[in-house]
Amino acid sequence: MVEYRNILVHISESPRSREVLNVAAQWAQIQGASLSAVFAVEPLYLGAYLGPELVLAATQLGEDSERERIARAQALTQEVAHAHGMAIDLQCPAGDPLSVMTARARSADLVVLGQASDDSAGGLSRRFGSSLMVSAGCPLLFVPSVGKVEPCGQRVLVAWSATRECARALRDALPVLQRAESVELLRFGPPADSEGEPLDVVVAYLQSHGVTASVVVRPLRELSFGERMLTPTVVDAPVAEFLLSHAADTNADLIVMGGYGHARAFELLLGGVTRTILSSMTLPVLMSH
Repeated sequence: MVEYRNILVHISESPRSREVLNVAAQWAQIQGASLSAVFAVEPLYLGAYLGPELVLAATQLGEDSERERIARAQALTQEVAHAHGMAIDLQCPAGDPLSVMTARARSADLVVLGQASDDSAGGLSRRFGSSLMVSAGCPLLFVPSVGKVEPCGQRVLVAWSATRECARALRDALPVLQRAESVELLRFGPPADSEGEPLDVVVAYLQSHGVTASVVVRPLRELSFGERMLTPTVVDAPVAEFLLSHAADTNADLIVMGGYGHARAFELLLGGVTRTILSSMTLPVLMSH
C-alpha cells in the first residue's frame, strides 16, 4: 500500500489554522506519517518614512509583535498535538511565505493548507495557494475556509480528464484512495473520450492498486473556440458548480483533481475550474499540478 510518510501543514494567523491543523493531524495518524507545521506569514508592516528617533521604538515594537505571533502559533500547535496524542514539529522561519513553503514542500509527500482569501484575516492571498501548487512538487490538500471539516477521505470524488495534471493527481491520491470506502470517477464530456484513454483503462489502473472505482460521465455542451475566447468563464463556473453539486449529492467528503496554475489557450476550461474551485470549495480538495 502506498503511503504518505511526511506531511507538511501551513499555519498562519487565520482563525481557520486550528481546523487546518486538525485535518493534517488526522491524515498523519491515518497514514502513520510524521507531521511538521510551518508558521509562514507576511512580515509585519512597521510603516514607512519613520524619523530616526522612531526607528528604534518601531523595531522593538516589531520584535515584540513577532514574538507574540510565534507564541500564539506554538500554543495552537501544542494544543492540537495534545488533542491528537502526537508530536508536531513546528518551524517559524522568517522570509517570504511562498518561498519558505516551497522550499519545505520539496521534501514532503503532502502539504495541507487552508483555502486562502484576499479578505481573510491573518491569512494569505488566493495567489499563495495556486503559486504553491505549481512550485511545490507534491500534492496539496486545501481545507475550506468555512464550516467544520469531518474526517475526510472516505468518500472520494475524482474529477477526471485526459490530462497530465489529472493523471498526476490520481497517482498522488493513491494513499487516500486505497483507504477510501468509495471512489467515484467523474468526467464531463461525451460518453466516448476521444481526447485520451478510455475510462475503463483508468478504472483498471486503480484496480491494479487495490482501488475499486465507479464511473459517472456528465455531458457538457461543446463551445466554439470563439465563445471560449470571448467569454472564457462561460464554461468555468458551470463545470465547477456541477462538480461541487455532484459532490454534495453523493455525500463526498473529498475531491481529487488536477490543478492548473496557468491559463494557456488549450486549458481555458480546466484552468478556470481550478480557479473557481479554489475560491468556492465547500469540502476539502486534493490538487496536483
